[in-house]
Amino acid sequence: MQVQSAAVWVGAALGLGFTPAAIALDASTLQQVNAIANEDLPTAQVTSITQLSDVRPTDWAYQALQSLVERYGCIVGYPDRTYRGSRALTRYEFAAGLNACLDKVIEFAASKADLDTLKKLTEEFQSELATLRGRVDGLEARVTELEATQFSTTTKLQGDVLLSLDRAFGPSGLDTGTSFSQRVGLDFNTSFTGNDLLKTRLEANSITSPGLRDLNGFSAGAGIPSPGAALAYDNAATSADPSFTLNTLIYQFPVGSVNFTVGTSNVQVDDIFSTNGSFYAPELSYFFNNPVPGIYNDADTSNSAGAGFNWQINPNFNFGLAYINQQGPTSGLNLETDPTAGVFGADSQTTAQLAFQNDDRTFIGALAYAYRKGPSFNPINPDGVGLPAQFGGVAYGTVRSLIGPANSPTDLINSNNVGLSLGWAVSENFTISGSYGISFLSGSAGSSTVQSWNLGLTFPNLFADGNELGLAVGQIPYVTSDSRGAAFADSGPFAFEVYYKLQLTDNIAITPALYAVTNAGGGLTIGNLANGDYWVPVLKTEFLF
Repeated sequence: MQVQSAAVWVGAALGLGFTPAAIALDASTLQQVNAIANEDLPTAQVTSITQLSDVRPTDWAYQALQSLVERYGCIVGYPDRTYRGSRALTRYEFAAGLNACLDKVIEFAASKADLDTLKKLTEEFQSELATLRGRVDGLEARVTELEATQFSTTTKLQGDVLLSLDRAFGPSGLDTGTSFSQRVGLDFNTSFTGNDLLKTRLEANSITSPGLRDLNGFSAGAGIPSPGAALAYDNAATSADPSFTLNTLIYQFPVGSVNFTVGTSNVQVDDIFSTNGSFYAPELSYFFNNPVPGIYNDADTSNSAGAGFNWQINPNFNFGLAYINQQGPTSGLNLETDPTAGVFGADSQTTAQLAFQNDDRTFIGALAYAYRKGPSFNPINPDGVGLPAQFGGVAYGTVRSLIGPANSPTDLINSNNVGLSLGWAVSENFTISGSYGISFLSGSAGSSTVQSWNLGLTFPNLFADGNELGLAVGQIPYVTSDSRGAAFADSGPFAFEVYYKLQLTDNIAITPALYAVTNAGGGLTIGNLANGDYWVPVLKTEFLF
C-alpha cells in the first residue's frame, strides 16, 4: 500500500472524508485550510455517534466514524456537538487525529497489516507529530513560567503617563508662563467572577489648569477666570499633589442585563452610565469633554461616594440611574451639624439618563436629567485659592453661573439640569457631535437660568491610521436670565478648540492643540479679575502600558 493510499484509508476510517485529489491542494486552498486550522477551537469528547448533530447514517463514512467514536473513543467533536466532516484539514490536524487513534488501535491488538500501515503513517507524519509534541512542551513551559511570575490571578495592572506642556495668554497681555507637568496613573482592575470589576486607581498629578496655576484662580491679583476652559486632565484640587494617592475606588457587577456600580472615591456619573451621546471626547478642555452643565463628570475627584445602575433594555436602549454625594466619605465636616455632610447630606446629585444607539452604532444619543443640591460656589477659600464647584450649581462656566443666586457662600443652591447630546458617525473618517444643556438654579437670592451648547467634529485616521483631527465650538455655561434683573445675567462667552492627535504607536500619542475662550468673565469684573479673551496652546503626550 502506498503512503498516499494509506493516508486515504486512515482518513476514511477517521471520518475525515478526503480523497487523493483533496490532498493535492493548490496555494489558495492551502491558505483557507491554514486559516481554519488556526481557529484554536476547543473540542468536546463524545461517546456516541448520535451526539454529533451533523452526522447522518447516509454519510459514506458513517460506520467508520461510529466505530472510532463508540468502540475506540478517539474522535472528538466541537463544543456545539458538530463534527464538520466536510471541512478541509491540515497535516497537523491529521497528525493529531492519527496520534489520538494510534494508542487505541495498538491497545485493541490490531492486525499486522494494520500495524504496518500505521507504522508507515507514523513515519510519514513523524515531523508533524514531533512539532505537536514540541508545541505542547512549549506551552507547558510557558504556563509554568506565567504561574511563577504572574502579578495576580485576579488582577490586571494598567497604567498611563501624561505629560502636558502649556501656556496661557490672557487679557491685557497677561501671561502665565510655560509649564511642563505630568500625571501618572496606575489602575488595578480586579475580577472575581470574570464579569465583575473592582477598579482601584492610584494617581500622582502635578498638572493644574493655566488660569488656576500662576494667576491663582479667583484670589487677589487674578487675571484669567479659567473654569470655563480648564484642562480636562488637571488634578482638580486646590494644589498639585505629586505623591501617589487613591484616586478611584469603585466596584461593578452585573445582575442579568443590569450593571450595578458602587464606590467611595471619585465616583462619577460617567462610571455608572455605559455611554453618552457624543463621539467627541478629546480630553483637552474641560468644557468640550463635559459640555452639558450639571450632569456629567462633575463630582469631586477625591471625596465623592455613590451608587447606581445601568440597564441594557435591549440592543438599542439603556437606562441609568445614579446617586452621588461629594461629602459622603471622610469629609472632615461635622456630620451632626453640617447639612452637607455624610452620604445623605445636601451636597448630592441624583441623575437619570436614557441613551440610544442604532444597530451599527453610527447614530447615538442621550437625554439626561440631574437634580442637585449643595452649597454655592465659594470664590475665595481660606487659603485664597479657587475651589471646585460644589453640587448645587454648575461646576464650570462664568463667575455668575458658578456662584448662582446666593446671598453668601454658605447658602444652599437647588438646581434642575437637563442635557441632550447627539452623535452621528457619517463615515469611518468623519463624525458630528452636538450637545445642549440648561440648568434652573434657585437659592436664597432668587433664581437663574444657565445654558450651554457645543458642536464638535472629528476626522479619525486623517493622514494616517490612528491619527485624528478634532474641531469644536460652543458657549460655556453662562447665566442667560436671573430673577434679580438683567444686571445679574452674562453676555455669552464663546469657546473654541482644535487638536490633532498623532498616534505614534499603539501605546504612545502626541497631541498638539489650541483652545480659547472669548469674554471669559461673561462681562463681569470682580476686583482684579479681568474680563476678556485668553488663548492656551497645549502639547499633550500620553503613554499607555
